[in-house]
Amino acid sequence: MKLEFTRTEHSHFGLVQDTVCSREETLEMIVPDACPDMVQVTDTYGYCCLTRREMTDSGALLAGTVRVTVLYLPEGSEELRRLEAELPFQHLSECSQGDSSCRLLAKAAVVTAETRMMNPRKVLIRVDLRESVQIYRPEVLSVGSGLKDEESLGLQQRVEHYQTAFSLEPGEKTFSLEETLTLPVGKNPVTELLRLQPSAYCNEARLIGSKLVFKGGVSIRLLCRNEEGELSSADFDLPLSQMMEAGGAGEGAIFQTLIQVLDWQLGPLSGDGRAVSITVELAAQAVFYESVPVALITDAYSISYPLTLQREPLRFQRLADCTVLRQPIRTFLEAEGVRSVCDCHVELGILQSAREGEQTVLTVPAEATVLYLDEQGGYRSQHMTFSVTVQRPLPSDGKLTCSYGITQLEALPAAAGIELRGMVEFQLRFRQIFEAVGLNEVELDQEHPLEHMGQPSVVLRRPAKGEDLWSIAKRYSTTSQEICSANGLNEDQPLGNQMLLIPRKR
Repeated sequence: MKLEFTRTEHSHFGLVQDTVCSREETLEMIVPDACPDMVQVTDTYGYCCLTRREMTDSGALLAGTVRVTVLYLPEGSEELRRLEAELPFQHLSECSQGDSSCRLLAKAAVVTAETRMMNPRKVLIRVDLRESVQIYRPEVLSVGSGLKDEESLGLQQRVEHYQTAFSLEPGEKTFSLEETLTLPVGKNPVTELLRLQPSAYCNEARLIGSKLVFKGGVSIRLLCRNEEGELSSADFDLPLSQMMEAGGAGEGAIFQTLIQVLDWQLGPLSGDGRAVSITVELAAQAVFYESVPVALITDAYSISYPLTLQREPLRFQRLADCTVLRQPIRTFLEAEGVRSVCDCHVELGILQSAREGEQTVLTVPAEATVLYLDEQGGYRSQHMTFSVTVQRPLPSDGKLTCSYGITQLEALPAAAGIELRGMVEFQLRFRQIFEAVGLNEVELDQEHPLEHMGQPSVVLRRPAKGEDLWSIAKRYSTTSQEICSANGLNEDQPLGNQMLLIPRKR
């Protein structure tokens, strides 16, 4: 007869895809008739607006627009002009295990953006994108935690306990901020906005009941032209406070929160050139992990009947590390005759991971561009590539997920060049996958009871190396409790080299 299990079901969301890929988008563009001929491209800045993220039966569909601003010198003038372009994109990240029931967390960012003049009236714009996709599928893990015991069967069960981390339903909330950006006192009125650089951050989050409450802000840098024709940047910080559903996570759950800018709209400049309205579309995403004890039956025998056992491996995970690392950047760009810095931006590439002894080394390539005014009053740009590296002692086996972005960026004139400062924030999640072998079928043969007649009622012997109470009791068709009772032991006590009195059933 097949024995019936007591089963425990654990509902969770399994991470079935975690990928980062790069892709290229290009656009040939004619300079509008209202714009003068181009002489030189000074700088190109692009921002990826990810406006569509959805799961299909084939995978994750990402779509949006890359907003590109090109600054250039026109014919017959040293005054920078602006050319704006939009590069639409759509990409399907295939996933054989995904369907519409899955939850998608996605992010896209510009890695490089460049403009090449084909002639004074035509340009080729090229951008490289970095797309991050995480797909979570709802799953139920059914674990045999014991056999439904009938005393007459003489069943003995071995149940082992594991601590595992289950990922819960990821949370996401889209929302918008509406604010008026007002130039600080001391700034000259603005006649033109040349470009906008947005970034979002989360600096506080906590679980309250069934909700995740988070706070942060949106940093906005505007590159402006004032009434005197000079360029300058203005920085703003828009605070935010929101809450979202926590996916069933309790207050002891571990979580990470990421906020990204999806899109924005600027209103017209105010009549005095000192204010502009902005609406920012944002998405907050959160991943939750809960530590859960799991009881798993791993072995069984009967002191009365033969058993046939079938086993299956089960996969569990431990959340070995979940942390935020912040790495300051401070680098130097060589440039001659820097009078003042107008603006700067840094794009981050695809993260690389390597092992050095006990350390995991994470390296992100970075490309910096600084726009400045030289001593002759001309606008110039300086480019530089460098790497940002952090180290963390992590086990050699496991799966690493990492989100990263740059904050607190500034560029300052220095002797013989420009000093660039900033901070790169890394959100790390490191999961260790382990297997435990449990019973999935047990068959008991009632037609052929075990024969104990003719066997000695007591055995006296020393434990062999590696033997424990369970294995000794199973071998001699007795119980751990009877051995402990006969020898004055408790079941948690490690066996030494003493002689054991082992009572046997007769």
